[in-house]
Amino acid sequence: MRDGGWLRANLARFGADGVEVRDITSANGVINLAGPRARKVLQRVTDADVGPEAHPFMTAREINIGYAPALAYRVTYIGELGWELYIPVEYMQHAYETLHEAGADLGLSDIGYKAIDSLRLEKRYLAWGADITPGENPIEAGLEFLIDWAKPDFLGAEALARIRAEGATRKLVCLALDDPLAVFGGEAILVDGAPVGQTTSGNFGYSVGKSLVLGYLPRELAAGNAFEVEAFGRRTGAVRIDGAAYDPERRKILM
Repeated sequence: MRDGGWLRANLARFGADGVEVRDITSANGVINLAGPRARKVLQRVTDADVGPEAHPFMTAREINIGYAPALAYRVTYIGELGWELYIPVEYMQHAYETLHEAGADLGLSDIGYKAIDSLRLEKRYLAWGADITPGENPIEAGLEFLIDWAKPDFLGAEALARIRAEGATRKLVCLALDDPLAVFGGEAILVDGAPVGQTTSGNFGYSVGKSLVLGYLPRELAAGNAFEVEAFGRRTGAVRIDGAAYDPERRKILM
């Protein structure tokens, strides 16, 4: 699966400058082009330089795709080199077909949601509504590195500072199962046969050959490594993975 480029289309809410301009989803669409050969595909359809120095990770540039204008944001949700391409809807079909034609000999194909879910779990990328909700905070979710503590004031700053000082009462962990159980989220996490937490999401990671789950555990247990996960009446051992199960050094997304 990771040998080719991937493409999928859905709706976004951003204007050509990357700023949300209206509360509708009909103005722009987004195509996610990702995979080890994504740069080669994209370079074939644009006169812009999309090399690693001209367009580094986590930067956005206005480019063309054929005759379609696009805001190209270099980011990934699957752990490979990739771009999110924000395109006016009237150009979406042209851009989609242009990219498909350019990548035909490279194995480019569409990718489905379940495949994306498997790939993002291998990278420990969190899903809104499952792994993070209004009921969690970024410190317990392992997202503290995204907080700008130097910012003078922001919504929730006081509460986050208190949690930071006192320490989060629970932590999000990633577990790799010894046996490949069918996991989707909502499974029990056990220590010494007793339930201590519940998974927030799960899937099989085909690149690492393991079933993976995410879930919150009490702080005093989160650093352990003797867990079990129960799914549909079956239990198996589980080992904590610090960081990402796939490409923990982030070499692929930074290439």
